[in-house]
Amino acid sequence: MVWFTSCVELDITPKTVLTADDIYTESGIKAYMAGMYNHLPMEDFHYDTNSNGLQAGYFASINVWTFWNATGEMTNRNNVGRVRHRTGYWSEGFKIIRQTNMLINNLPNYPELEIQASNWIAESKFIRAYVYFQLVKRYGGLPIITDPQVLDANNESTLWVSRVSHADTYDFILADLDDAIAGLPETSDAGRANKYVAAAIKSRAALHAATTARYGAMKFPDWSVDGILLEGIPADRAVGYFKQAWDATKIIEGHYELHRANADKTENYAEIWEKAESNSESIWLRKYDYSTWTHSFDAIYAPPRMTTTYGDRYNPTLDWVELFDGLPLDPATGHFSAFNENGYYTVYDNCHQLWDGAVPRLRANLLLPGQTVKGEFKVDLRAGIFPVEIDPNVDKFKKFSIDDGADGSNYRSQWNRVDYPTNPFEDGIIINSTADPRTQSGADLYEVNGLKIFKNGLDGPKMSNNAGNNTLTGFHGRKHMDLSMPLAQTALYESTRPWIEIRYGEILLNRAEAAIELAQSGETNYAGTDMLADAFACINDIRDRAGATLLASVAELSADAAYTNWTKPGPKGQGGFVEAPNRALQILRVERYKELAFESKIYWDLLRWFTYDTQINQYRKRGLYSFMFSKGATVDASGVPDGKYIYDAKNCESGSDRITFPVNDYYETIPSDELKNNPLLQKNRNQ
Repeated sequence: MVWFTSCVELDITPKTVLTADDIYTESGIKAYMAGMYNHLPMEDFHYDTNSNGLQAGYFASINVWTFWNATGEMTNRNNVGRVRHRTGYWSEGFKIIRQTNMLINNLPNYPELEIQASNWIAESKFIRAYVYFQLVKRYGGLPIITDPQVLDANNESTLWVSRVSHADTYDFILADLDDAIAGLPETSDAGRANKYVAAAIKSRAALHAATTARYGAMKFPDWSVDGILLEGIPADRAVGYFKQAWDATKIIEGHYELHRANADKTENYAEIWEKAESNSESIWLRKYDYSTWTHSFDAIYAPPRMTTTYGDRYNPTLDWVELFDGLPLDPATGHFSAFNENGYYTVYDNCHQLWDGAVPRLRANLLLPGQTVKGEFKVDLRAGIFPVEIDPNVDKFKKFSIDDGADGSNYRSQWNRVDYPTNPFEDGIIINSTADPRTQSGADLYEVNGLKIFKNGLDGPKMSNNAGNNTLTGFHGRKHMDLSMPLAQTALYESTRPWIEIRYGEILLNRAEAAIELAQSGETNYAGTDMLADAFACINDIRDRAGATLLASVAELSADAAYTNWTKPGPKGQGGFVEAPNRALQILRVERYKELAFESKIYWDLLRWFTYDTQINQYRKRGLYSFMFSKGATVDASGVPDGKYIYDAKNCESGSDRITFPVNDYYETIPSDELKNNPLLQKNRNQ
C-alpha cells in the first residue's frame, strides 16, 4: 500500500500507510485511486527513453531523451541516432493491475459504500484497461489476471499464468472500457476518468487492434505458441475493431469540441496547451503543481539562452515542416524549394517574410525568427551572412548544397559540387563563425556601418564548423512551452503546465481513420453514415481550426497510389515522407503527423501501421538554413540584426546519422526475469 501513497494528487491528503479500514471509506478510496492515477504509464513530461526511472523510463526526474526523435518529428544533440521506447515495462504495470483487481473484487463486500461502489469499480476497470493497453502495444498477448493473487508459500505455481492471444487481450481491454463507459459519470475532477475519457481511450485502443489485424501479418510474421496467436491478430477481425473505434468516437461527439475561442488561429492553436485545463478540447490530462510534482520541459527544451539550464532539445525537422501548407515547395517532389524561375535563391525582405504565409498551425508549433519570447528575447536564427560587398539586388546564387535525403554535404569540409566548383564558405562569399553562437564577440562579429552583426544567429543553427550547442535543424519547437515564464524561473522542476493525454483533435482523427478503413473494406455506409463523407468532414474540421487548406471534395480521399519520398518508386508530392497504402490513408496519416506531433502519439502510430521499418530506413534528418545579406541590414536595440535572407534546405550537418528501425522491434521481448518467475509465460518471437 505504501507504494501508492507517493505523488498523490486530486486534492487529497497523502497517507503514509493504508490499511483495509483506511481504504474502504470514501476518503480512503479517493487516496487509493489517486495513487493508481499517479503511477499510470503516460509518455508525458516525465518519460525518458534513456532512463529506467521508476517504471522503464516513466517518472524520470528529467526527460532529455524522447522517441519524438525517432519518427522524423524532431531531433536534438542527445538523440541523433535511433531512439526506441524504454523496454521492460511489465512488473510495475501488473502492480497497478493487482490494485485495480483488489477494488473490483472487494468493493461489493462493503454495503455501506454501495451507492458509489459501481462508479469506483468502473473507474478501476478503466485504469486496468489503460495499463493493459500500454502492455499489449509492446508485447502482444498477455496474461489476463482479474483476481488479486495471493502467494502460497508451499506452491508458488498458483501464481503462474499463461498468456492469452493478442486478440483476446484486446477484447478484454475493450470490454473493460465498455464497462467503464457504462458505469462512469459524465463529468469528473481534472485528471480522473469519466464516461467520455473511457470512450476516448477505447477509440485509441480499438484503432490499434484494428490496424494490427489489417497490417501486422503483412510485415511481421504471426507468432503462435501451442495454438495461441500471441503476436498478430487475424485479418478478418479488423473491420469489427474499426467499427468499435468509430462507435467510441461518436459517444464523445457533442460533449467536447475543438478549441476555437480565439479568432487569431495561430494563438488559438497555441491556447490548446496554454489553457489546457479550461478549454473545450482537453478530454483527459495529467496535472502538475508545486504541491505534488512539477516537470522541467521549459528548462530542457527552450533555446539555450532562454533557460537557466540545459536547453535546446527541441529541434523540429524540415521533413516535418514540409508537411504543412504555406511554404514554397517543389510540386514535383513536395520538398522545400525557394528558387525563382531561373533557379536562383529567392531573396526575402526580412527574417519573418518566409513564415508570414505559413499556416497558423505550423506557426503555433515553432518559435519563429523575429518572434519575441519571454518578453525579452527575439528569436535569432541564421547559418551565416553575406559580406557587405554582396548586393542582394544584384548578386544571385544557385543552390550550393545537396538535398536529396541521402547524401551529406557539409557547407565547408565536404564541398564536392561539380556544378558549383567554388565553395562560397571558403572564399568569403558567405561568412559564418566557428564560435558558440551565444557567445560571439570580437572577431566573431561582423561590422556594417558601425553596427556589430552576429555572423551566426544567437539561437543557432549548430553547423559542423561552429562550437556550442543549439538547434541542429534551424528550428525551435513551441508546443507545450510556457512562453510567459521569466528567464529566472526557467529552471529544472519549475514547470507546471499540464500534459494532455487525449483531446478532441485526436478523436476526430481516430474517427476519420476508422471511417476511411471501413469504406475501403466495403463498409461504405455504417450506422446510417457515409463513411468517406464522415472522414472528409472530420479532416476538414481539423484543418479549418488549424487555418489549413481544406479538402475540396470527398474524391480526394481516393484509393489512388500514395505519394512516395525521394528515390522510392511511385508518384511524388507533398506528404510523401509519411508512408501509407493509398492517398486517402496518406492524407489522414499526414494530418496526424501535423496535429499530434510532440504528443507521444506518432511513434505508436508507426508501429501499429507497420510502416516504421520502411519509412524510417537509412533516414537522415534535414534542416533549413538561412543566410542574411549584411548589406542594408539593421540591428535593433537588443543587438539582433535583420536584413534580406535566402533559405537552403539539406540534411543536418551535426547529428545527421542515418537511422533505421529494425523489423524485429515491432514487438518487445518478454523480460527475462518474468520468464524465470512464471514458467507458463510463453516467449515472444526472436527470444
